Amino acid sequence: MQRSKKITCIALAVIILISLAVSFAFMAVKQGYHEDELLTYNLANSSKQLSVDAGWNTPGDFNDYLAAGEHRFDYRNVYENQVIDASHPPLYYALVHTVCSFFPGLFSRWLAFAVNVVMMAGALVLLFRVGKRVTGSDLYALIGTGGYAFSIACITTTIYLRMYASLTFWVLAFLALTLRLYDRRGKVKLTDLLLLLAVVVAGILTQYYFILCAGLIGLVFLIFSIREKHIKALLFYILTAVIGAGIAMAVYPYIITNVLGGNRGFGSLKLDIDSITIVTYMGYKLLCYVQILAKDMFLGQVWLLGVCAACVLVSFFVFRFGKKRKLPRKAWFIIVPGVVYFVFIALVSPFNSDRYVMASLPLLSLLFTFAFIRMVNLIKNVRLHLILPAAMTVACALAFVLVKPYYIYGATNLYQPQTDNCVFVGTAMMEWNKCIDKFMQYDNTMIAKTTAMSKTLYGELDDFAQKRGVITNGKVGALAESFMSNGDVERVEQDSLGKLVQDEKLRGMNEVTVYISRLADEATVIDAITNGTGLKHFELIQADRQFEEFFNWYDYFVETESYCNVYRFYR
Repeated sequence: MQRSKKITCIALAVIILISLAVSFAFMAVKQGYHEDELLTYNLANSSKQLSVDAGWNTPGDFNDYLAAGEHRFDYRNVYENQVIDASHPPLYYALVHTVCSFFPGLFSRWLAFAVNVVMMAGALVLLFRVGKRVTGSDLYALIGTGGYAFSIACITTTIYLRMYASLTFWVLAFLALTLRLYDRRGKVKLTDLLLLLAVVVAGILTQYYFILCAGLIGLVFLIFSIREKHIKALLFYILTAVIGAGIAMAVYPYIITNVLGGNRGFGSLKLDIDSITIVTYMGYKLLCYVQILAKDMFLGQVWLLGVCAACVLVSFFVFRFGKKRKLPRKAWFIIVPGVVYFVFIALVSPFNSDRYVMASLPLLSLLFTFAFIRMVNLIKNVRLHLILPAAMTVACALAFVLVKPYYIYGATNLYQPQTDNCVFVGTAMMEWNKCIDKFMQYDNTMIAKTTAMSKTLYGELDDFAQKRGVITNGKVGALAESFMSNGDVERVEQDSLGKLVQDEKLRGMNEVTVYISRLADEATVIDAITNGTGLKHFELIQADRQFEEFFNWYDYFVETESYCNVYRFYR
């Protein structure tokens, strides 16, 4: 191995190890879970259902709900869980299940995290390969890879216990293979096509957003292949992708119904709102995603993102029209999928969440980094070229100190139970799913439902939206209700408050901790407990955070430990 190649490999390994070490550090201080993170474990490992109609659950019940037990290495169960959930394909859950199956009966954040670590390590290697193919420089590729590896975007993707680290890996694998095929200038190798086939199958079976990413990358390949008359290679490329999609649908034929229907599909949302509300809400969504991008890569400062974006645009026009220097064609393999995917998802995503754009963030990081390198190279003094890596190093170090990644949550006293038993009261939504790790600390936990929705929720949301520029016309509740139900119009509403107050175990207790969902009508729940159980006194243990604390209403869900106001009721 040549010395320069060996140094490059060592430098890349160091970048990856430091990035993963930082992720480990944030994971170690993570307290609490996003509800979907806990759902990851249930869908991957168990067919157990909890008692949610005013029934009692023990810590063992919750552990069995999350851990691999009787279903160790049972991939049929994994598959069937995804069919029932009707939201995502099964490959990611199969990977999580494989890891968990080696540790039967154990629920631990580190098990799903292990999958993410492997995937992100691979993603960073692929990002380097993409950067090198685009620029032709090991140094530039290392700088670009480091810019993403040491960003909050990379850390958040790694510590979020869902399929988005895996999705990022498969997207970058597809891009790297596409660039390799493009570099062959019309020549086709069977090994490349077989790898592409495997990546397409795995990508689609991991997350449906892969289809959009791959489509945008393929669009760039199609345009340049036609312009350069590499028709044979293009036809093989398209045929391989189509066969891969066909294999994925043969393995999991529910793909079409999940994407177009199901409880998360595009056809599931039935909205009765005004056009002006939709337009202004789209504007609000874009601003939310601008904030997300600023937090993930620009120290949380929107102005800094604006300055950097302006510099990139100005440099493009200066090079293109001033110096008459076109962008290298391979740069468009980064620009089109990165920018178009980000903007499109910002407009159509059901929630304003960073997870939906995670797969595009490595490409946006390369875009900014390579644009800055291009500008710095205009400086004739070579020593001043160190400005860029030095500035990036300082910015990344400051981000780790000043910016709190999503999904690590914060300090809460809910992990120090004040009573032996607990009651959760929520709506038909699965709000209790976010609190399972807290419920495991109690001897017994009752989960009950109420049809009494909060009387103030829609007013809060409407006021929140209007203050952020959305012209609601009083109909924002329809938007919220559609998103909260994920379009599931057949959801069966249950009210088990009657069973709750008649429960002999509860009526015999001297005190109990009660979680009351923000979606439920708090007054109705408190009145039922105080009048029906003999627990006539109550005190607030922890108040839920308010929507007003956030610009992006979804941030409330990733910064709040429970979605609940928590009380101690006593005689």
